[in-house]
Amino acid sequence: MSPKKAKRANELPYIPLGPFQWRIPGIHYRVEYVEFFQGLILGATALSSIPYLTDNLGLPYELAWSCVIIEVFMYMLHGWLGDPVVPGWITPTLPFTLAYLNGFEKGPDRIQAMIALQLLVAFVFIFMGITKLADKFVNGVPNSIKGGILIAAPITVLQGQLSDGSQLMTAPVATLAGTLLLAFLSFSPFCEKNRSKYKILDIMAKYGNLFPYLIAMVAGVALGELSKPVLELGTVIRIPDFSNIFHTVSIFAVGFPPLSKFISAIPLALICYVLAFGDFVTSKTLVEEAQESRSDEYIDFNSSRSNLISGLRNLILAIFAPFPPLAGPLWVGMTVSVAMRYKEGKKAMKSLIGGMSSFRMATFISVILVPIVSFMKPIMGVGSAITLLFQAYVCARIGMEYCQSNTDKSIAGVMAAVLAFKGSGWALLVGFAMNLLLSNMDFQKKKLGVLTTEELDQVDAKRDEEAQRLLTQKNRDKKYVPVLCCVAG
Repeated sequence: MSPKKAKRANELPYIPLGPFQWRIPGIHYRVEYVEFFQGLILGATALSSIPYLTDNLGLPYELAWSCVIIEVFMYMLHGWLGDPVVPGWITPTLPFTLAYLNGFEKGPDRIQAMIALQLLVAFVFIFMGITKLADKFVNGVPNSIKGGILIAAPITVLQGQLSDGSQLMTAPVATLAGTLLLAFLSFSPFCEKNRSKYKILDIMAKYGNLFPYLIAMVAGVALGELSKPVLELGTVIRIPDFSNIFHTVSIFAVGFPPLSKFISAIPLALICYVLAFGDFVTSKTLVEEAQESRSDEYIDFNSSRSNLISGLRNLILAIFAPFPPLAGPLWVGMTVSVAMRYKEGKKAMKSLIGGMSSFRMATFISVILVPIVSFMKPIMGVGSAITLLFQAYVCARIGMEYCQSNTDKSIAGVMAAVLAFKGSGWALLVGFAMNLLLSNMDFQKKKLGVLTTEELDQVDAKRDEEAQRLLTQKNRDKKYVPVLCCVAG
């Protein structure tokens, strides 16, 4: 099959494959070596998912490693099929997924529950990709419920991490050192303002989770909380144990989940999609900003295509290697990093999809290299705890932003507690019931003459503009005053 000529000016050629645009690395786009190198380094962070499989599904380490290799391989579908992003997990839902799985006995019963949830998530993604109803579905969910879902995450995470035997309790210094450093690099104004001044800050921030993991490892090993890393140099490449996967963890081994498991997973599957939907909005924004910076390449981001690819990944994983973090459409931090370098011009990066795809191809190579995996093994458990604790912070932050009115805040707080302690089904029931009872739905607000969600968004936008204006004025005054003092002196 020959490469298809681009339909639009400056669009990369591709082979049409239904709704997908199939591009072959090295033929339709070049490998970007900077992103490829970053992928080799940062790919090791994907290994932090192994404890979710060993601790929560009861898989042996070697089998869990094989499952993660398959999961990471699925990342490459996005670049190959025309989605110009760096995909990741649906990380905000991870605390809820783990809490849901704890309701089932570890072993085949729990694996079946995971399969049921991931099949439903796959169905929702694919359904939304085909029907293009995602906007209507998510916009129909009140902000108080979105906020409640996200605010429940830190409650659920801290419940687990403060219990006996957790990583936070067994390796407190390593876990906190990594979590606090990651939060500092991601959200500290000091870090943001001084990245250009201090090169080390810029490098650490650019590589996302890597340096927090390494600092956690150093602290943990030094204090005896973690075992020393061992570099295995015998076998270089790990080939997944497909036979063991098929006969132990696949749907063909544990059996198709009963209807009761699908019914119990429906509320959580819907929550997963509500949280994942924000990634599609973010992806579109990031791609549009990259497109505006350059006219030499047309970039085609299609949210329906991204939905379908994410659904396909979840479907394949559900059948062969169920994966608790679930397959999500976006890794925000790395997508931003690649997009920023793309904006530097054609010499820096020829095509955006080439940069995104190169990173994920290298990630796959990283997780099959035995020396890298063996070296990172001591930090995997703490790495998974760092991911959960950091995500708890992020979810709390975003959840608060969703709550625009006092009514939103009260409903979100109650719903978060119900979700953390009673599960997703009860939480959605309580959330919608309170919104209806307190006249907090948009159709009720319009009748009562109360500000709707859209109008509150406009108020927030004006407030943000005013805050930015004051900040700009403050920085300008700060620069001006010393000059004035010198003249006066």
